[in-house]
Amino acid sequence: MGVNIIAIISLLILFLILSKSADLIVLNLKKIGKKLGIKIFFLGIMLGIITTLPELAIGINSLIKDVPDISFGHLMGGNIVLLGLILSISIILNRKIETNESSKPFLFTLIYLFLPLIFGLSGQLNIFSGIVLIIGYFLLMNHLYKNNQKKAWVKINIISKDRASKNLFYIMVGLLGVMLSSELIVRTTLFILEDYNVSPFIVGLLFYSIGTNLPELTIALRSFKRKVEELSFSNLIGATMAHILILGVFSFIRPINIEVNASYLFLTLFSLVFFILLYIFYRSDRLLSRKEGYALLFMYFLFLAGQIIIQLY
Repeated sequence: MGVNIIAIISLLILFLILSKSADLIVLNLKKIGKKLGIKIFFLGIMLGIITTLPELAIGINSLIKDVPDISFGHLMGGNIVLLGLILSISIILNRKIETNESSKPFLFTLIYLFLPLIFGLSGQLNIFSGIVLIIGYFLLMNHLYKNNQKKAWVKINIISKDRASKNLFYIMVGLLGVMLSSELIVRTTLFILEDYNVSPFIVGLLFYSIGTNLPELTIALRSFKRKVEELSFSNLIGATMAHILILGVFSFIRPINIEVNASYLFLTLFSLVFFILLYIFYRSDRLLSRKEGYALLFMYFLFLAGQIIIQLY
């Protein structure tokens, strides 16, 4: 009992560090974007790559221990967490998130996110699927970059090096704080839950996918407070894309065998419906509204309930 109390107090302190670290990232990334003439949307996508480091670490560890279904489960489940739970919370708090950009890049992104599930129906992610996912990532990033580049590169020449270096330093400090506190939060939470007998797939799909996405969740919440709504959305998109890239790299190095069972089929079908719904919301009125945020949140809990029922029965 005493150990659990200490663990809970530690969690509260870690969440405070996580929040303050995310503030450093949001505020200084906004300043860097203005100075370099790059839209916050694309900077958020780049940030998403960095905030997926916990997923990368877990994936490497699962491959070493020959438990690849944890890696696949937590990465694909993490995308539902990011676009279902965290995005919906961000939309609800912001009241709306504008989507003035062309819907075509977003459609390409959703198709890319769905590809591993299609490949996985064969029972394995192999070298071929890995190559497709890796090439697809860089083609998509190039497309997004071209769509989010401002014609303001001349600003680079007149930026004060000291001021830019200071902003970059604060961003790195913030990232370090976010990554370390998130890792400790996950470890502490799993320590509390270690007495429960939970299957590896569900550990990956539910616990790891939520815990390792704490950086994205925190940045989304702080972006709302700092009135940088486009950063919260693009960071989530960048993180989901990075998840698929990680799967591509892992499957290229070593094929990942997948058990195509009821849980996997439910994940595939649910993801298809969810992505279609998200795309419709994205296009409607050029914004994601609070009502649509509640709909995405409902979808996430529906997904959660479905996976729990499948595991129980």
